[in-house]
Amino acid sequence: MNRAPLSRGVVLWAVLFAVIAGGRVLLTYKVTSQGFDEPCHVAAAIELLDKGTYTLDPVHPPLARLAIGLPIYLAGERYPRTGEAATSNNYNVVGNSILYDSGHYRRNLTLARLAVLLFFLFAVFIVFLWTRREFGDFAAVMAVALFTTLPTVLAFSSIAYTDMTAASTQAAGLLAFVMWLEKRTVRSSILLGIAVGLALLAKFTTLIFLPAGAAAIWITKWLLTRKANVAREPRPAHPVRQIAIVAVIASTMLWGSYGFSIGHVRESMQLSVTSMPSFQNFPAPLRGVARKLVLSDPVIPAPALIKGLATVWVLNHNAPESYLLGKIKHGGWWYFFLVAIAVKSPLPFLLLASVGLFALWPLARSRRWTALAPAASALAILLVTMPVKYDAGVRHIMVIFPLLAIVAGYGCSCVWQLPRRWRAAPQAILLGLLVWQGVSTFRSRQDYIAYFNELAGQDPSRILLMGCDLDCGQDLFRLSDALRARHISQLNLAVWSSADMSRTALPDFSVPLPYTPVHGWFAISMRSLRFGDVLHTAYPPDAYAWLSQYQPVEKIGKTIWLYYIP
Repeated sequence: MNRAPLSRGVVLWAVLFAVIAGGRVLLTYKVTSQGFDEPCHVAAAIELLDKGTYTLDPVHPPLARLAIGLPIYLAGERYPRTGEAATSNNYNVVGNSILYDSGHYRRNLTLARLAVLLFFLFAVFIVFLWTRREFGDFAAVMAVALFTTLPTVLAFSSIAYTDMTAASTQAAGLLAFVMWLEKRTVRSSILLGIAVGLALLAKFTTLIFLPAGAAAIWITKWLLTRKANVAREPRPAHPVRQIAIVAVIASTMLWGSYGFSIGHVRESMQLSVTSMPSFQNFPAPLRGVARKLVLSDPVIPAPALIKGLATVWVLNHNAPESYLLGKIKHGGWWYFFLVAIAVKSPLPFLLLASVGLFALWPLARSRRWTALAPAASALAILLVTMPVKYDAGVRHIMVIFPLLAIVAGYGCSCVWQLPRRWRAAPQAILLGLLVWQGVSTFRSRQDYIAYFNELAGQDPSRILLMGCDLDCGQDLFRLSDALRARHISQLNLAVWSSADMSRTALPDFSVPLPYTPVHGWFAISMRSLRFGDVLHTAYPPDAYAWLSQYQPVEKIGKTIWLYYIP
């Protein structure tokens, strides 16, 4: 897309940064125990691949799940045929059975995570491509360098979650929309349809983020070109046909990911006329439609898709509890994601992104609307997330990071290319910022999930906690090693984890009752201490507040404190 010749050195630098980041991700596998949602994604994937159904957890479209499950499936794992998991509707029971039963737990967990690494590399490719298209080679290399050293990006490229899949495909969809707006042809329409289809297959947040980003890009173009002499530009032929091409390709891909399935409403949704819900969480016009569908029981395409959308809608409408700055609240805060980005991103990255935003102003005056597209879509996505009532982790807006990396890459380029008489000091500052980001992210070693910048202070658990912003259950391997080193054979344990605790390498343990002090060794994770969640049980947030009168003997990883209570 950039007509300038592509230098081999530029490609090599970008590839080098991607390879280093990929190596850092691979190193996390041996120390990061399973994230809380990993059994869920594994179970849903193997159900679809082995049984052809998608009932355990349809709240995500199948693309990321299929990528996660395919390597495990090819390695010989299948949906449980016997035991509790064979008849269970609990995706954690099924997922853990798939991971553990064959005796290849570590192998299966690694295989599930490897697929996510491919989507990380795809995101790197999009960042490089889009930045080079708008701002040139140097900016592209800097954008890749910054993006591949973001701890949050590395964190969700290292566990079998859906978020990196969503980030890469949503960014690709926004880039394809820019190209389509520039030149609306059959070719660009086909490309946009494929990109939108992939994004829809990745995560339901696409239904919010892509329209918001596309609207912001279109408004930016309209504002910057409305006074220009555009009368001579030929209008694109057959705009309805082009939009139809996009819609047909995207919808066919989406339905195809569900195996072109069809089903009756009652059977698919597990509803009946006698036990029909009130649908009170649905918008008023949809309540009547939902009731009529249950009564008439028609055949519908992709019923798992409809059920997943309904589940996600109800989840947001019910406004579950969120945690921010030490407070717990139903429905969250409008500024939740702003705070999360501010404390979960390296400060040099935020500073360079701010420089890039400021430097875009001259490009706006010269009507280069395509150069403003990444920033405009990022701001639009932040705006549409403010009223969201489900504040469960910065990972849910992961697409923000490739967009901001593009802007930050342009900020680096502007500083580096200042006039000669002003160049020395800003270039030295730029180099200092890049070194600062590199050092701060490498110092976090394999603790990318729990990374916080300097603004978070000494105890980030008092700022963010949920949604794998800090505690994702990732330190159980480390806990096992620490207990073995101390020869501890009896333990009180309160951690947030979806692992099958009967098959971990932990000593005999008991889970203390809330508000009941105990004696001996006690290991507690941050989510259990601050929020009260222990394994799959939700205790009150102050259930273990009595521990505050003791000092931990050891901090294990970033999320577990080990106490000895005399």
